This record gives sequence, structure tokens and C-alpha cells, in this order.
Amino acid sequence: MLEKKTVNARGLAFTFATEQISAPTDWCSVDENHHLVYVYRHGAMRSMKTLLDWGPSGQVPPSAGDIWWKPAGIPCAALVQGDVARYCEIGIPGRAIGDTAVLPRVKYKDLLVHHLVEEIYSVAGREDAVARLLTDSLAETIRLSIVDTCTAPQSRKPQQRTTLDATTRATIVAYLSDSLDSDITLDALAELAEMPVSTLNQAFRRSFHTTPYQFVLERRIARAQTLLLTTALSIGDIAAKVGFSNRSHFATAFKRRVGVSPSEFRAKG
Repeated sequence: MLEKKTVNARGLAFTFATEQISAPTDWCSVDENHHLVYVYRHGAMRSMKTLLDWGPSGQVPPSAGDIWWKPAGIPCAALVQGDVARYCEIGIPGRAIGDTAVLPRVKYKDLLVHHLVEEIYSVAGREDAVARLLTDSLAETIRLSIVDTCTAPQSRKPQQRTTLDATTRATIVAYLSDSLDSDITLDALAELAEMPVSTLNQAFRRSFHTTPYQFVLERRIARAQTLLLTTALSIGDIAAKVGFSNRSHFATAFKRRVGVSPSEFRAKG
């Protein structure tokens, strides 16, 4: 550990860490009493393999602004390797988010929270009243943002639902958008929707007018099109970022949906 400092504000604990990860490094965490938010701040990471009990695992290295939300009492582990990694762990007691249901969020981008975390870090060594007030204000904004994006009121619905309401549809779309680089299972979607897999399939088709598989495939291809036109990533890297196991499988699926190969699509763009 090259650096570690903790800032406490508005009931939240912000732990800023800078760590050398040139050798394969295990990151493990579990906290029975606090929800944990991890904000990746900076650093070149060459590989990352995660094992998560509350959301999809993945192998695509993070970039600045990527966030993981880990509910209290649930362990997680990651094997990472790269150069120097800088991240912030935010410890959130249950009382800070109220009587809410925790929504699974894995490796989603939140540039606002990333910016606010950097602002807290910039004044972390100061003891003056202005810095204290600024830190409290930033921490409260982060808390409210997390409540807004990562929680929902406790469900009071009957257990045997056969349709997806607006909140559940939004939760599923957010989950799928966050998980395009990971394995997505019907069991996970059914758990989010609080219904059996067989019921989910019918409810999903009624709500989105397509099957879960086709919905995810369309999202992956759309994300791939954006990456092909806006980044210099290799086609193999893009395939991994949108959840395909290899370049060949990706190229076949892409051409079937778009009509041209990924390289031809990029050249025409």
C-alpha cells in the first residue's frame, strides 16, 4: 500500500488508497454493517477477474469513474494486476440510506460521483472550517446520488406478479446496461423482478416486445457500434467489453445483425 487516508463526513467513511499491483494482487472485502461503494479513481490495470455474489462477474479492467456497489454482509473478491491503482472505498451505514431495497450495480460509470470523490480528496489534508463544510456538502451529495441510483423503496407488492411495472423495468434495464461485459442469466433477471423464470420470460416479452436474449444482444451490438466509431480499441477488446467470449463469435453476431463485419462498419463510419 503506497498511500491510505480516511475522511469521515455525514456518516460516511471515505478511504482513499493507492496500491502497487505489478504482481497479481487479491482484493477481498466483507463488512457486515456497512454497504460499500468502490470508486476507481486512476491507474492502468491490465487484468481484473471478479467473483461477486450480488451481481455479474467480469474480466474487463476498470477505467476512471467506474463504480461497484456492494451490499452489507456480502463478500466479494477480485484478482488484479497492473501498475498503480488508485481507488476510494465509501463505507455507508444502513441508516444513511433508510428503509430501502439495495439494487445490484456492478462496474457502472458515474462521472458525478467520481468528480465529487476527487474534490473530497483534494481537501482531505485541510482542517479549516471551509474545507470541513465543503467536505460535508460533497459527502451529502454523494449520499443522495447513491440513494437515487442504487436503492429503491422496499417492495410491498404481492409475490406472484405476472407483469413488470415501471420501477422493475427501469431496474432491469440499468442492470443489463451495467452488465454487458459479463454473463447475464435469466435467474439473475428473475431475482430482480421477484418472479419465477418462466413468468419473467412472458412478462419481459410483454414489456419489451422481445425476448431477454434478443434484448441483451441488441444492446451489446449497439454498444459495440458506438465503441467502433468513437474509440481506437481493437475489435477483440470491443468484443470483450460487450460480453462476447471471442472475436470470431462477436464478428459473426455483429454481421448477422448489422449486415457488415465490425471492421467494415468502422471503415464506413
